[in-house]
Amino acid sequence: MSNKLYLGCVLALIASCLMGPKLVWAQTSLVLVTPPNRIDTVISEVITREAYKRIGIAVKIRKYPGERALRLANSGKVDGEVQRINGIAANYHNLIQVHPAINYIEGTVFTRTKNFDVKGWQSLRPYRIGYIRGIKFAERNTKNMDSSGVGDYSRMFQMLGKGRFEIIVSPRLNGLYQMKQLGITGVRVLTPAIMRFDLFHYLHKKHSNLVPKISAVFAKMSETGELAKIRKHVISVTMKRAEQKLPLCDKDYACFD
Repeated sequence: MSNKLYLGCVLALIASCLMGPKLVWAQTSLVLVTPPNRIDTVISEVITREAYKRIGIAVKIRKYPGERALRLANSGKVDGEVQRINGIAANYHNLIQVHPAINYIEGTVFTRTKNFDVKGWQSLRPYRIGYIRGIKFAERNTKNMDSSGVGDYSRMFQMLGKGRFEIIVSPRLNGLYQMKQLGITGVRVLTPAIMRFDLFHYLHKKHSNLVPKISAVFAKMSETGELAKIRKHVISVTMKRAEQKLPLCDKDYACFD
């Protein structure tokens, strides 16, 4: 090999090394997971996609059942969780909780026939209670009461209508959305919410360098009121689609643009 050719190869290799990181960074994407068919997660999906877009990262979201999603995120097979309640990292040690909170859910009581002030979990004790199996806050807090878990909202509202349940406990938005999708009428929401949970984004520790960057974006969006604005917009769009019996807009998110 001639000296000129050798020098040219070396220079090309150096140029490739210098340009490579910029090229890779410009094309960086993350895969996040979240449970399917929940309004609160769709809100956070829109928020996280927008937040990462502002630091030049495209987000792909995959839907898995709750426990499986957590295991995938903790293992590093995906890059993180769209949202979870506070403190998940205590049991899933490879996940880093990102502050501030980006969303919240409200545990709420629905009923056809009862009317009482909701004053903590003990105020539910006199009633037959239904909840969706796998919604842990409802399952755990009604454990020693007359409560039963069912597999889906259609079945749960059907049992409420037949008097098998006197009240049901559900995340507020999920319950309202399912009522519209299923055409349920005559069901009231009791106040106040029995419990409120802040929701946080989680990243696998391999992306610890991204935590301060995305945290700063979330903080700015919170300060400017943009998180609340996105939440309000997504709720409005999804509820209108539910009335029209249209599916959740969580494939391309185009209906939220």
